[in-house]
Amino acid sequence: MMRLPGLSIRARITLGSLAVAAILFSTAAFFFRLEVRSILDQTTSTLLRNDAAPIVTDILGSPTAKVEPPAEGQLAAVIDPTGLVQQSTLPHSLAALTTSLTTLDESPQEVQVGHTIYLVMATPVPTSAGIWVIVTARRQEALALLLDELTSVLVTGTVALVIGFGAASWLLTGAALRPVNRLREEAESLSEVGASARLPVPAGRDEVSRLAHTLNAFIDRLRRGVDREKQVVSDASHELRTPLAVLKTQLELAHLNSGDAPALLKDIDAASQTVERLSRLATNLLELSKLESDQAPPETDWTGLCAEITASVDRARITTGTRELEIAYEITGADPHGHYALSRTNVGQLVDNLITNAMTAIGDTGIVTVTLHRDGEDAHLRVVDTGPGMPAGFIPIAFDRFSRTDGSRASGNGGSGLGLAVVHAIVERAGGTISVRNTGTGLAVEATLPRHLPPD
Repeated sequence: MMRLPGLSIRARITLGSLAVAAILFSTAAFFFRLEVRSILDQTTSTLLRNDAAPIVTDILGSPTAKVEPPAEGQLAAVIDPTGLVQQSTLPHSLAALTTSLTTLDESPQEVQVGHTIYLVMATPVPTSAGIWVIVTARRQEALALLLDELTSVLVTGTVALVIGFGAASWLLTGAALRPVNRLREEAESLSEVGASARLPVPAGRDEVSRLAHTLNAFIDRLRRGVDREKQVVSDASHELRTPLAVLKTQLELAHLNSGDAPALLKDIDAASQTVERLSRLATNLLELSKLESDQAPPETDWTGLCAEITASVDRARITTGTRELEIAYEITGADPHGHYALSRTNVGQLVDNLITNAMTAIGDTGIVTVTLHRDGEDAHLRVVDTGPGMPAGFIPIAFDRFSRTDGSRASGNGGSGLGLAVVHAIVERAGGTISVRNTGTGLAVEATLPRHLPPD
């Protein structure tokens, strides 16, 4: 497709079709004329030989007899072995060249006399008395007129075909682009119709219908993204409002207690905890934004999974302090070749959040067990605690942003409600699944991470 800025696709396709049609039809007309010219030349050559054939037969039959004159309408001359012209019906202008014409070969050649062009052929006839020469000729005016008429017809026909081809291209391109124009008009009116409107899908399974399906899927993704961002902004605004108000109050109290050092220190400690909560909230929101981006996730092998799980358990054991908490882990199986679509940092975040939630839920006494094992082509991570579990009505929304129970799992600890949302985003980005269920003696969170082999 030629690049012509400012022209529509329809105009560009039509111009391109006209150019292609002009080249093809002109080439076809040119070679057709050449073929007709070749056929006419061969026909004239055959006629010249046919004109000479009866005379050749007479000479070979009676070399010494008088040669009969050529038939009426034939242009021919008979020259005997001595060079004398025995018979001639050639025009006077051509007859004057008889001597030079006898030197021609048996291939027809054009000879121009004045404004007249003849096709002339000399046929030698060897006999016992010597070599006779028969000169035959044909006027080329009729042939030239025929070729000129043919050329005119071909030029007119080529122009007509090119114009017709261009008109057909214009009409067909318009018909083909009409559904696209309708899609464009519908897309322009989507903002006026409403957020739930979709592009109409034309009947059939052609390129336009596939384009409509693709655009609808793209619009749905955009709307989901916009809705998600709106929800995040709304939820974040709601979640930030309370700690900011608390922080403002704490700072005002610190200002009022500026003369009371113990009270001032207490207010500063409280404000620091509020700032820390705000920092965790901002960090989790940023992490969620990164996880939901369209960038390809990094990869970790089995060794990386095991190392990060071990490191997370070690970090959790350090934070137990004086509480009687047991953090155990078990890793079974091996996978020297498989890779998993999450980074080692993501593995650490995943396990850290699950262990932290479990430790918060069970209080000062209990057990948290982390297990990792292979099952077919997948890796299965499981974190089980001996805490009170989750309310059954909360489990379906456990992985939603800013969701927190009103019970004992995370309601009174100042949590942001983003920990499980981050966990869900990490697993979903890796192409896996995650679920939560009550075991009767606690809570179990199970994540499945698909395995794949890297390219050689």
